[in-house]
Amino acid sequence: MGYDRKVAAIQPDSTWEAAITLSSTGDKANCLIHSPITVYRIGVLITTALTVTALVADFDRRITPNSDTGRVDQGVGRLTAPAAAQAIGKVLYKDVAKDLNPGDEIVFAVNTAPTAGAGVPFIEYALRDEAPENLTDLVKSS
Repeated sequence: MGYDRKVAAIQPDSTWEAAITLSSTGDKANCLIHSPITVYRIGVLITTALTVTALVADFDRRITPNSDTGRVDQGVGRLTAPAAAQAIGKVLYKDVAKDLNPGDEIVFAVNTAPTAGAGVPFIEYALRDEAPENLTDLVKSS
């Protein structure tokens, strides 16, 4: 009998899983990658209406967790609101196709901030089959 393999492929930090104030620029939340994945969609669920200025948020890729050395701005993608005003309950999203590897980290960063607003970032992804020997940051225990 076959079985489904369950994997904790990502590990969002606590700020990623709650509404984040979007009315200031800078890094807002991080998400560690434990397994090879392909990210297919990035987005933000609006929990407090965005006003005055259109949101621009980046999903950056860090190749080493907690280090900006080698950080790739927009390494996963850039999300740009089509208009300044976005209502509560709307979901801003962008389709992407980005491969990430174990040891990578996604940083959700606000680049252009609305005057007011909050939201919860998200990624949609699928596990990617990859031979462990092809993943330099995946180290087998002795």
